[in-house]
Amino acid sequence: MVISLFVSGMFVIGCSDENAITPGEEVPPGGATTESEAMKYLASSDEFVSNEDLTFGDEAMEPTEYGSFLKLGNSIIPISWGRFVDQVTITTSTVIEDGDSLATVEVVKTITGTFRILAKYSDDDTATVLIEKPFTDQSVRNVLFKRVGREVGRFWLNWVPVATSLVDGATVNPPADQVVNLTELQFTKAGGDTITVTDPTNFYLRYGWRFLSDHRALEEVPVMFMNQAFWMRATVVSASPDTDIVVLKYGFSPTARKRTAMSLVSQTDNGDGTYTRVYEISAEVRHHPGFFHAGVLVLTKKTLFDDDPANYSVNWWGVPYRVL
Repeated sequence: MVISLFVSGMFVIGCSDENAITPGEEVPPGGATTESEAMKYLASSDEFVSNEDLTFGDEAMEPTEYGSFLKLGNSIIPISWGRFVDQVTITTSTVIEDGDSLATVEVVKTITGTFRILAKYSDDDTATVLIEKPFTDQSVRNVLFKRVGREVGRFWLNWVPVATSLVDGATVNPPADQVVNLTELQFTKAGGDTITVTDPTNFYLRYGWRFLSDHRALEEVPVMFMNQAFWMRATVVSASPDTDIVVLKYGFSPTARKRTAMSLVSQTDNGDGTYTRVYEISAEVRHHPGFFHAGVLVLTKKTLFDDDPANYSVNWWGVPYRVL
């Protein structure tokens, strides 16, 4: 199943019916004719699958704290920037596990758009320039389903989504000197509960509000309350000797958007042409109930500080959470 979506106006989040499974018990979702097609439709329209596009895309060009970067010799001096998504093409595939009680739907998104930078070429410039970098990125995540029935007539009610993996997104074919990879993410709620992830698409978080247990998802999607604090720690391995830019993107909805820079706390030269860098930040969830991501977006320095359109490379993971 391949679904091509134009991004503007296509996403709905913050669904109020937390137990909704299908558009209606008497109508198959998306015109599905098989159990597999029904699962593909439900996975591609899952609240978290939809929200990731809102989280990692931008609606406006906004500034980010650049720190010491502005003091270095760069091609440009960025004032503000945004990653604007034009089109998302979704491809899904289903694997039913032995025993016919669990199934996994892989959701792959091919994302095209333009990375825009409003910049100056020197501190003395009074005029600004708009730099545009067309991109093609791709993201992957898995949605886990559990069999709850074996109806023949209403086959679309036989499987229920019970868990999601993290999303893993990156640039397709980045420049060789700008390969950047998140290798670990730690999400800590107030009180000390920590989720540590090293393999995002194989790390599942259970939909606790569905009350359906599953051995593959040992931890639940974090359920947060408005203004509750959380902490994020990200480990990045980069081929760039220049420090990467890492931002936290969270609480993204039509009325709640936030992007802020994460702080570099350590850096190690691995001796093989790569560098390991660790970034941290603390934040509070936004004033809006719904389904969200605490997303970490990594950009190489040349992505933001160089005017060559070919210099673009990003990587992102996102921890799903729910705000009550």
